[in-house]
Order: sequence, then structure tokens, then C-alpha cells
Amino acid sequence: MRKDILLPGLAVAGGAACLSLRQWQLATAYDGQTQLFTHSAPVSWVLLLLTAALVAALAALVQGGSAPKDFLSAYRCPVPLYMAGMAAAAFLFFGAGVLGLLSGLEELSLWRADPDSQLLTYPASLLLCALTCFPTGLASLQLGKGAYRGHPSPVCSLLSLSPPFTGLVWLFASHLGHSTDPVLMGYGFSLAAAALLMLAHYETAAFFHRRPHPRRALFFALSGVLLGLTSLGDGLSLFLMALTAAFLLSALSGAAALAHNLFGPPWPDWLLEGRMPPGAQEDEDEDEDNDQYGTEEF
Repeated sequence: MRKDILLPGLAVAGGAACLSLRQWQLATAYDGQTQLFTHSAPVSWVLLLLTAALVAALAALVQGGSAPKDFLSAYRCPVPLYMAGMAAAAFLFFGAGVLGLLSGLEELSLWRADPDSQLLTYPASLLLCALTCFPTGLASLQLGKGAYRGHPSPVCSLLSLSPPFTGLVWLFASHLGHSTDPVLMGYGFSLAAAALLMLAHYETAAFFHRRPHPRRALFFALSGVLLGLTSLGDGLSLFLMALTAAFLLSALSGAAALAHNLFGPPWPDWLLEGRMPPGAQEDEDEDEDNDQYGTEEF
């Protein structure tokens, strides 16, 4: 069984199925006037049971495999589709940053008009989340390029901290936005998705700081993809939709690479050589010459 193919496929297919059930639930079991869900609706129970079963299956399937100790051995992926996913995530982060600034300024103007309507911390958290989207987009590009070409730049260690920080602010802003909502079913999927996607990117950053937990990182990423896809049916704002999609693409691309390095066969040499960074071949040849003929000391 190719778990490196099964795991990402299960997360995406399961997320698509849960998204369909979520849309069905909102169409048939949600009362827009009372903003309550019908307790006896079968679709709600099916959605919750399917989500729990998929999360449990992912937790069981991520066990085993190799144990990479650093970022490159865990996320090395010389496949163009991986780099395309990370680049698309980066541009979505940039777009989410612009949309978030507009949304935060709009919420700030509403607070100025009526300070008692909400706390100032909500528009402030939206603006902070939007601002951090720009370095997070840069981090997605740099981390993707480093894993794709097999040569992460030294700045990747610092940039890797930006996505989990953005995820933390996103989680805080989502909680503030629903702090007075007593119906957990209405926002629980989006809140759980924000938490899991934040943890997935935190575990990615941990590889740069000698705290590798590959199976935990893979589980958080796949579960975040599952619940993130489900939350897309919740009628999110444009900012939150773009932000969720950006984190989804980044987590899915990283999870696919990590699953292959944990459970899949080694990358073929021709594929690795084709992604060698400029100058690397010359440096390698020079090192071989030095080893063969020795060097003179003056």
C-alpha cells in the first residue's frame, strides 16, 4: 500500500465529501432566522461521524516510516507540481494580505462609529493577520524553492516562523469574531481548521530548530486540509477564504512531500540532478578534484 499516495488522497477526498455534507447541512438543517441547527437532522450526525472517522484513520496511517531529522530530508520534493502548489500558496497569501487590510480597515471604521458594538482587538487582529500574510507569502516561496531545488537559503530558518505566527493570529481573530456566538456547530470547523493548519506550519518550522516531529507534522497538515476544505462551505469572507486556501495549498504541498519522504521510494537520481541549483555541479566537481589530487598549502 503506497501510503505516500493514500494519505494526501484520503485528506483531499475526505475533505471534499465533508464539504458536500456541510453544504447540505447548511441548506437543510440550518434556520437562518434563529441561527440554530436542527438537532435531529441526520446530515449533521453523518458529517460529525465521517469527520471523526477520517481524523482517526489519518492518525493511524501516519504511524511508521522513516524518521527524517532536518527540513531537507523531510520536505525534499523535486516535483514541479509541488513548487507550483507552494508558489500558488504564496500568491494567495499576498492576495489575502490585501483583502485583510481592506477588511480590517472596514471593521475599524465600524468600531469608530460605535465603539460598544465590538472590541477594538478584533479589527486590530485582522490588520495584524493581514500584515503578516506578506512575509508568510515570501516564506512559502523560499521554503518551496529550497525543498524543490535541494538547497534551502539561510534565511529560511527565520522565514519558517512567519506561517505559524500568521496562523496563530488567524486563530485568535477567528475566536474573537465568534466570541459571542454560542452555536459551536456554526464556526467549529473553521476554528479547528485554523488551529490544525497553524500547528502544521509550526511543526514545519521545528525542523529548522532541531525539534523534528515528522509524523505529528504530517497528521496536523492532513487533518488541517480535511477540516479546511470542510470550512470552505461556511460562507467565509473573501479575506478568510483566500487565507484558508493559502494555508490549505501550503499544508497539502508540504504533506505530500513529507508523506513521500516518510513512506515512499527514494527520489530517482535523474530527478534530483535535474533540480540541482546553479553552481552546485561545479562546486561538486571541484570538491571531487580536490579530494583526488589534494591541495597545496602556502
